[in-house]
Amino acid sequence: MTATARGTALLVLVLALARAASAQGTMSTQGLGFPQGQLSTAAITMGGSTGETDPYSALNPASISLLSTPIVLMQAESEFRTVRIGGQFQRTSIARFPLFMGALPLGSRWGIGISASTLLDRTWTTSTRDTEVVNGETITGTLMRRSDGSINDLRLAVSYAITPWLRVGIGGHAFSGRDELETVLAFDDSARFLRDPQLTLISFGGNAVSVGAQTLWPRVGGIGVSYRRGGGLSVSQGSKTVGGGHAPDHMGVSVVYLGIRGTTLGVRAARDSWSRMQGLSRTFNAHEGWDIGVGGDVAGPAFGSGSPLALRAGFRWRTLPFSATATPVKERVASGGFALPMARNRVELNLGALYTMRTGSVGVEENAWTVSTGFTIRP
Repeated sequence: MTATARGTALLVLVLALARAASAQGTMSTQGLGFPQGQLSTAAITMGGSTGETDPYSALNPASISLLSTPIVLMQAESEFRTVRIGGQFQRTSIARFPLFMGALPLGSRWGIGISASTLLDRTWTTSTRDTEVVNGETITGTLMRRSDGSINDLRLAVSYAITPWLRVGIGGHAFSGRDELETVLAFDDSARFLRDPQLTLISFGGNAVSVGAQTLWPRVGGIGVSYRRGGGLSVSQGSKTVGGGHAPDHMGVSVVYLGIRGTTLGVRAARDSWSRMQGLSRTFNAHEGWDIGVGGDVAGPAFGSGSPLALRAGFRWRTLPFSATATPVKERVASGGFALPMARNRVELNLGALYTMRTGSVGVEENAWTVSTGFTIRP
C-alpha cells in the first residue's frame, strides 16, 4: 500500500468511526451491555417473579438453605433478535451462558453455594456500509464493529436457618471480565486498499457484598428480600486503568403465594442503580433500572410414575441500564415454559421461551425470541 493510499484509508476510517459511534446497532446491548438479571430458567419463565425466593438464581444468598440436597446447575440461552430502524431491518442471534451454580447443604440449618453469573453481556456485531469522497474520489466500503465479552459476577454465599420459617444469608462477590473490541474497515476496492483492522482488549475488576432474608410458610407463602452493595469497579487496558466507578447496588423483594394446591403465584419488584457505573465511561447514558415481574406455575401431567411437570408463565417489565440517547430503553417480556424431572428426580430439565419487545429512541424498535435451557443435577 502506498503512503497516499495509507493516508486515504486512515482518513476514511476516522470519518467512518465518527459516524458509526453515533449509530444504534441494537437497543439491548448499548453501553456496558445487556443484563440478563442473574435469574435461573425457572424464575425467568415466571416473569422473574420468584427471583428473590429462588435458590437457583444468583440473587438472594438466604435462599440457598432451601435446598435439601447438593445441586449443580448449568444454564444456556439463545436470543434471536430483530432491530427495525425506519424501514430497515437487521437480524442477529447470540448464544449466552448466563449462570453456573453449585450448592451444598451443611446439616439441617446451613447451606453454602458458589455461582458464576453474567452481570452484563457485551456480545454484539454491527455492519455498516460507508461512502466517502477523498481528493475527489469516491471510496466505498463496509465498517464492521464487533464486541465479544462480558462482566461476570462470581459469588460465594452462606445461609443459615434461624427457625424453620426464617433464613438469612450473606454473599461475597468478585466482578471480573474482559471485552475484545474489533473494528474492521473493508474497502470494496481491495486491490488498492487493504483491510484495516483495529483491535482493543479491555478488562474489568470489582467487588460487592450482599445480604438477604427468606421466610417460608408451607402451603401459605413466602417472602424473599435481598440487597447487594456494590464496591469499586474499574476498567483497564493492559496494565493501565482507564476508568473507575462502582458496581451497581441491587435491591429486590419477591412474594409468593402457595395457598392453592400444586400452584405457585409470585410477584417481584427490584431496582438496580446502574448510574454508579457512569465513571467507567462518559460516553453512554445510564439509567436506574426497575424490574417488575408477575407469574406462576402449576402442576401438569405426570409421565409414568415420575413427578408431574411444572407448567410456567409470566410477564416482566423493566428499564434497561444503557441507551444511545437520553431516552431509556423499556422492555416487556412474555414468557412460558416447563420443568421436566428425570432419573427419579436426580435430574431436572427447565425449558422456557421468551418474547421480548424493546422500545426507546423514536423510530427504533427491537423484538427478540429467547430460548432458555437449564439443567439441574443432584449428584
